[in-house]
Amino acid sequence: MPDVKRLLLLLRCIGVGFVLLGLGAGPAQAEGFAGLEILPEPMMREDSPALLNADGTAVPLSGPPVTVLNFWATWCAPCVAELPTLIALDEALGDRGLRVVAASLDRSFEQIEVFWQQQGWGDALEVGLDERGALFRSFSSDALGARGVPYTAILDAEGAVVSWFVGDTDWAGEAALAYFNGLLDAAQ
Repeated sequence: MPDVKRLLLLLRCIGVGFVLLGLGAGPAQAEGFAGLEILPEPMMREDSPALLNADGTAVPLSGPPVTVLNFWATWCAPCVAELPTLIALDEALGDRGLRVVAASLDRSFEQIEVFWQQQGWGDALEVGLDERGALFRSFSSDALGARGVPYTAILDAEGAVVSWFVGDTDWAGEAALAYFNGLLDAAQ
């Protein structure tokens, strides 16, 4: 009899596990977009350091309805692997008002430009240099989750963070496109 009770307990635990796994499953998770953290309200970061472009001027992080700010580095294999999907996202939704900014944590803009050209990406995305990782560190609060790269923050027209993602993903996948189309629709 004890074996039957153990078996029933095991089956209940397995059943509860399946229920718990299914609770968070939505279309985004089914497509590999499960790591997206959506904030209950947009979060403004005060006194954010500037992201610099090649000529040393600040890259604005507000303005378009949606800005995808991706922190990456040339030495980060997952970062490099996901950049083509960010380029594809920009190509797919750039005309609707989505802007992708690639914020590099490398040491110099020359290093970034050489790498970018070696990849054959030309001017596919707006690229900026985050000197000494100061802008990246402004996202390192518990609420914004930045701990390492790749890290991506989704910003609204005012530059407030609406969601974030840690790690690499397919930014041009169905779930990502559905999410960004929803943000763009809501912004209009």
